[in-house]
Amino acid sequence: MTATILKLLPDDEVRILQTYVSGLTDPSLEPIYNSIGVPTELDPTRTQVAVAQILLSAVQDDLPNWGFTNEDGDVEVGRLPHRRLPDARLNFNPHHVCTINWADSGPGFSWPEAYYITYLPGFNCHVVTASRDGVDAHGCLDHAIGFIDGQLSALDAAKQIIVNFWTEQRTQFDQERWAYVFFEGLIDKATAQAWADQAWPEEIWDDDDEVNDDDE
Repeated sequence: MTATILKLLPDDEVRILQTYVSGLTDPSLEPIYNSIGVPTELDPTRTQVAVAQILLSAVQDDLPNWGFTNEDGDVEVGRLPHRRLPDARLNFNPHHVCTINWADSGPGFSWPEAYYITYLPGFNCHVVTASRDGVDAHGCLDHAIGFIDGQLSALDAAKQIIVNFWTEQRTQFDQERWAYVFFEGLIDKATAQAWADQAWPEEIWDDDDEVNDDDE
């Protein structure tokens, strides 16, 4: 990190970011994760969640959220404010790539996921985060899904990371293709669909591969 950035971030946030981009683990960070409210029962790592909380703190009001009015007339929401460490004086500048809806499971029940890309100065890399309005899918609201060389454009970086993420959902969890785009950002609906085509390629069957009952 540059000297300027170091002065604006608490040492432990620098350690979290360094741990993430190095691909290593640091058990000594566990008390820090506890202090900023990182969940423990997760599909991603706690480091991935902590990174997302750091990077998205300035835009958290724009992230997917659900709410309802209870019997007392009070509004309850599913997303609580991100917690960062004291003396965190730097807000990063994440850019909204797009927000998709995985499915509509009933009237008023959707499964949105918003993708943001953030450049990390000093580390010279882009990080993409995924954000949801509930913890059902991954045990957390937000987590970092990948990082890549900062020499790439934000658009190219986002494409590689998001397509890889969708492909992993398909191959590892048999995840079906998402339903539609809720909101456009750096990319429009047509581009999002083109990226999805790469993650969920159509199977093309050759006539010669089909079983012919007469040959059995």
